[in-house]
Amino acid sequence: MVKREPFEHGIFEDRETVEKYNKEVKKWMQNVAKSFVAVAKKWGIEKGKTLDVGTGTGLLAIGFAKAFPDMEVVGLDLSEEALQVARENVQKSGVENISFEKGDAQAMPFEDGTFDLVISSNTLHLIENPVKMFNEIQRMLKFDGKFFISDFKRSWLAIFSKHFRASYTPDEIRELLRQSELKRWEVKDRLFWVSISSKE
Repeated sequence: MVKREPFEHGIFEDRETVEKYNKEVKKWMQNVAKSFVAVAKKWGIEKGKTLDVGTGTGLLAIGFAKAFPDMEVVGLDLSEEALQVARENVQKSGVENISFEKGDAQAMPFEDGTFDLVISSNTLHLIENPVKMFNEIQRMLKFDGKFFISDFKRSWLAIFSKHFRASYTPDEIRELLRQSELKRWEVKDRLFWVSISSKE
């Protein structure tokens, strides 16, 4: 197995990088949003409050806001540059049930039990201490709240991309979850990625 190589800094440090990313992944993230929306619908979560952790340029959050007009969607990210582009994306999309907050996934700026659903896509491998992120997700959730997280899976693809090299194997994720306070989780091993979700 390829050894994990963590990121030494964030991926959104300047406007040019953010705009390039936003353009390159827009169509792909629309498909990601559809898959996340399908999970929320399966769980019957179409109202209330949803938090997108590591929202980046807001594409997943916007997809949720469009799909669920009665839902309040909040995107959280540490990069002000990414959030600026996210707000521009919202203006272009026309959705109104969405807002963004600058903050750390390891110390989220919200009260306990704020959200009905917490989602996150391709952020876990960028977090310095994933256990802290998992603990914060548990703190964010209402009593009956649910979560759905997906990220790249470290495999032979690591030879092609630093994102795959920085990601975790399913077994590594399970061990991190065991160390955390997050409850009732299950890990599913996909071809190129891993999902972590509330246990059915």
